[in-house]
Amino acid sequence: MQGSGPRLKNGVDLQLQSAFYDQNWSTVVRLAEKRAKMVNDPYYEILKVCAESQLDDPAAKYSAMTALVTYVKDGTVIKDADGIDLLEWATRDLLEEDEFPETLGPLRVRAAKASAKDRNQTTRCLESCLLHWDLVSAQQIAALIDKSFPQERSFLFWNIAITHLLAISSQSPPEKKKLYGMLAQKQIERAAQATEQANDKTALPPRSIQTEQEILLLYEVVGAHGSASDLSKLLDSSVFSPVEQLKQGRKEPLMYTIEKLESDENWQSLYSVCRDCLSVSEDNGELTLQASDWDVWQSFIIAASQIQDSDAEATATVQELLLKLSKAADSKAIYKRNIMLARVCASFQLLSSEGPDAVESAPASLRLRELVKYINNQAYNPSCFDDIRLFAEHLDAGGIDYLAHHHFPPEEQSDEIPELRKQILTLKLQYFATTCPQTYEAIPKASEKCESRQTRFKSVYKASMALHKHISTIASYSSQSTKDVQSEVALVAASCLVGLADQLPSSLPTAESAQYLVQALLLLQQQLNSSPRHSQISLLLVQLHLRLASTPEALAVWDTLAIKRTILDSLAPLFYDRLSTVAPGMISPLTDAGWQLMSSIKTHYQTSLKMRMPRRLIDAFQDGSYSSVLTVPEYVENLRVSCTRAMSLVESVRSERLLGVSDTDLLSDSRFTEVCDGTSLNEIIDYGSFPSWNHSATPAIYERLRLGPAPSDRRAHLSLLAEAFQQTLAYTPPTFYKVPVAGSVADQKYVIESLGQIANSFPKFLPGAASALTESELQYFEVISLLSSLVPLCADRAAGLNELIGPFVSAVTASLESQRDYLAALADGSEIGDTTSLLQSLHRIVLLRDTAVAVKNASQWISNFNEKQKERDRSGQSNLPKDVVAQTKALGVAADATLKQCKMWIVRLTQDTKSGGVIEREIKKLVYGGEEGKLLQGVVTASTVFDLVGSWRKSLAAWQGVQWQ
Repeated sequence: MQGSGPRLKNGVDLQLQSAFYDQNWSTVVRLAEKRAKMVNDPYYEILKVCAESQLDDPAAKYSAMTALVTYVKDGTVIKDADGIDLLEWATRDLLEEDEFPETLGPLRVRAAKASAKDRNQTTRCLESCLLHWDLVSAQQIAALIDKSFPQERSFLFWNIAITHLLAISSQSPPEKKKLYGMLAQKQIERAAQATEQANDKTALPPRSIQTEQEILLLYEVVGAHGSASDLSKLLDSSVFSPVEQLKQGRKEPLMYTIEKLESDENWQSLYSVCRDCLSVSEDNGELTLQASDWDVWQSFIIAASQIQDSDAEATATVQELLLKLSKAADSKAIYKRNIMLARVCASFQLLSSEGPDAVESAPASLRLRELVKYINNQAYNPSCFDDIRLFAEHLDAGGIDYLAHHHFPPEEQSDEIPELRKQILTLKLQYFATTCPQTYEAIPKASEKCESRQTRFKSVYKASMALHKHISTIASYSSQSTKDVQSEVALVAASCLVGLADQLPSSLPTAESAQYLVQALLLLQQQLNSSPRHSQISLLLVQLHLRLASTPEALAVWDTLAIKRTILDSLAPLFYDRLSTVAPGMISPLTDAGWQLMSSIKTHYQTSLKMRMPRRLIDAFQDGSYSSVLTVPEYVENLRVSCTRAMSLVESVRSERLLGVSDTDLLSDSRFTEVCDGTSLNEIIDYGSFPSWNHSATPAIYERLRLGPAPSDRRAHLSLLAEAFQQTLAYTPPTFYKVPVAGSVADQKYVIESLGQIANSFPKFLPGAASALTESELQYFEVISLLSSLVPLCADRAAGLNELIGPFVSAVTASLESQRDYLAALADGSEIGDTTSLLQSLHRIVLLRDTAVAVKNASQWISNFNEKQKERDRSGQSNLPKDVVAQTKALGVAADATLKQCKMWIVRLTQDTKSGGVIEREIKKLVYGGEEGKLLQGVVTASTVFDLVGSWRKSLAAWQGVQWQ
């Protein structure tokens, strides 16, 4: 590409090139027409038409589009790929991506067929079809290229890969899927057979499988389209079986096989494959250990557990292999951990547990003894707890108590890093035991269980803070390894404080829970000051700051993480989700910082989804990287329908709406237009960097700290619908129309039809949505659903409107009152605990504000509509019934009162956080108060405390731009 369009083909004279690149379109039209007559080359005729489409003349704008449609309809063959490039460029803003297969795709196929021996032309046509993801056209061209250049082995595998992709794509008609799948399978099996039958393996025939990537393609195609016997034949192949490939140093076929057999629940075959690969020996007869990965062992043991009832030797075989490989692993320490962990896994999976795990504070069961052996060997390894957590969950209360409180006897504090790590492991096990349901089974009452849990959290917290302070005194404190150890201790202590808060996002904030959360935040913030860029601490701090409305500090910590674009889709929700409900000013387009913050996530999708497929897909084909060829399309399609992508639009539009800005047109944004009711939005968030030390039956720490349930398909749809409602009702015609809101019949019709569509969509997502939403979101969406039905009913003067209006108004009023009463209960007091509870409720205030704005706008629209009807029809026949008008106006009054109340809460918080306010006066009492707070003295400095106060002040100052009418 050059300038505003594609590069003109070779041979175009300099004068025409200059005019084209200078965008002098009238000159291009004149010169192209002249050249077309002189040389009789269709290329110049296309160039002329495309240049005409760039003129300011409205009549000429569609000339290229008209020509394209005519060429397709008439069966015209454009032999020059450069000419099709011009058409593709000229129609780029007029042609939807899903129209490519019916327009430019067929032209590319015809061009390739017309010049089948022109390698450059055919591959260019193929690349264009792939980039626009027209697999039907791409498959035809790929087959043609393979046939035209049979000695070019890469073209064979391009053809196979594209045929396979078409077979599994929705672009392929159902009746042809099986045909394409069979074709891809037969082609690649023929290539595999050529390899197997070759006498000289060092000089294989061209149309044979030779590379590891081609072998992976073989597995993918046979696994997707072949029968069970076809896969079995492949697994038994003398050349391509996982065992034979493993002998050549290739593990990917084994990993694919494991995944495939597990998904098929073919446990017998999985057992056999893992056994054979783990048993591979070197030439001297010693086991290679090459397959001795933890994932392989885990799959092997699970498969053995599934077949041990029918295969009596399965358990013995596993044990025998473990014994052999244990001896081999002694000389190769890298495998020792895997073998030991496999022994633990086998004791839990294959051997039945008889009797208690521990008796008189000593291990009694074989599985606990194996687990203890592993702990004794790996206690100094930072990953030890993560290795054993899921196994420990299966122990009984006695076994868990032994690990947490009796295995490592109390000892004096050590200055050595290995010993410190052992003490940290003990703290993690004690924290884990505190979260295990089975340790509370003997306690009869729920209140007593809660009290016991609180007592245990306090005990672990106290021990953690003692160790934390000790580490600050050792000689090596300034070293990075020591600071890393102390950071882990701080994380355990903070996790205990979060456990003491015992507050999920859905629960009512209390002064006590707010105190624990503030203490956890400040402890981690202080630790981050001495150990910058610690990812686990940073992620928890982002959540804590957002939860407690300290948004400037949340942004500061988020920036240090420097999230790269490649992982933004899975990590962005940790910061951006619901951000506009706690810090609308932070992502305001009115400030450079706010604009850049939202632009960073918006441009990620714009760049990655500029075309249907990225250029790296073509690079993967050219590099023969078929594993990438098969995964890139899936990744891009998931990115296109990502919940995070939808979230980026919702957060941006909601922030603009709260601030009275209208920079983004939601209804024309691709993040909205590409989503229909049937679109399943992809839910993915990466929590891998969060500490995970609790029992899996209890909420993870990130679940306790985030602002509400994670992004989901259901919430994304509801959020987009709600924003569409808000933007539709707030619609104002362009100023040159010189008509008021809802003034023209066309405008009214647009609003009525749009709201009718929104009303039809809500029932598809609202039922059963409570678990995916905060309580405020649920009430907000329910009100929007009611209003989107009410407005069209009033506009159409629906039958029985008098009877319908009462229940509608009652439901909307009840929602406003319940949300308002909930917040009023939090704002009653004047203590710092009440203020911090209200700070945690900004999300609720914004949702209540949005609910009230929607009610007010709907009431106003109905009133304006009724007034216009009166003007058009003096007879009064078109007027709404007086009772309906009165009740809708009453809704507007209730909405106004609610908005005033919301504003007063923000004013109250602004007063409380200003210099000399309740926060500044009593913050030290909040931080250092109580038994837990006293342990923070000497650890959390006054400057860190007042940084938090300053952050609250900045956060509330940014709320001054929010519109309350």
